[in-house]
Amino acid sequence: MPRARFAGRVLPAALNISLPNQPTLHWKADELGLEMSFHVQIGNGSILIDCDLNKFDVAYLLPLFVRAHDIARASVDLAAFATGNGLTMILEEFTDPSGTITKLAAQQPSLAALATAVKLGTGDYDKVLELVLAEPALFTALRDLIEAITLPHRAAVHCARAMMTLEAAFAAPSSSHERAWTALREKLQISKSYMQKIAQHSTGPGRGDPARNPDAGSTDVVQAAWIVMNRIFEYLKRGGQPLPLLEFPLLV
Repeated sequence: MPRARFAGRVLPAALNISLPNQPTLHWKADELGLEMSFHVQIGNGSILIDCDLNKFDVAYLLPLFVRAHDIARASVDLAAFATGNGLTMILEEFTDPSGTITKLAAQQPSLAALATAVKLGTGDYDKVLELVLAEPALFTALRDLIEAITLPHRAAVHCARAMMTLEAAFAAPSSSHERAWTALREKLQISKSYMQKIAQHSTGPGRGDPARNPDAGSTDVVQAAWIVMNRIFEYLKRGGQPLPLLEFPLLV
């Protein structure tokens, strides 16, 4: 039976977290004909997750990562709850059954081209940083967008949550939900259907469940949310003036 392994860390390292023996957890991906058993060990701040498989292919890395990450995250979060410690975790390395090691890093380089309002090492970056630090809604929404690329199987939920959070940047006191959305769309040249495209996968009884929502990691949803956030930054950089239609064509 092929065995793969994920390795990572529990942070902060200063707490040197160790957990007692974890139960073996089983999962099936029927669409792949894949059966998995996960054995988690957490000791002295290190995470090891051994995955026993009925078969292996390099194409299985993403579904394996999704399940291994969720198991490790749930284990650490539950330990954090039980101990009152602020813990987080990261998986950094994957070893396939042949012994080949892959370093893990969440990346979507194509998104960089969509972030025209923010360029590293420029005055624009400094200006947008000040805006983010001054507005809690921007700070929170930005964090959700980064979670969308860090956890691809929950991307749609994080993108939709970011859009909902951004309402706070546009809503006047006692403003209705619909009025806030309308203000956002008009100032940023964005149609209602475009915003709905981002939000649609986050509703319903299976929201956030990659097994019930196979489109949850849709690259299109993440790109759409990135463009909206970029337009938010452009709008705020320009002193809150509506974006000119010639420069920013209507998003539909």
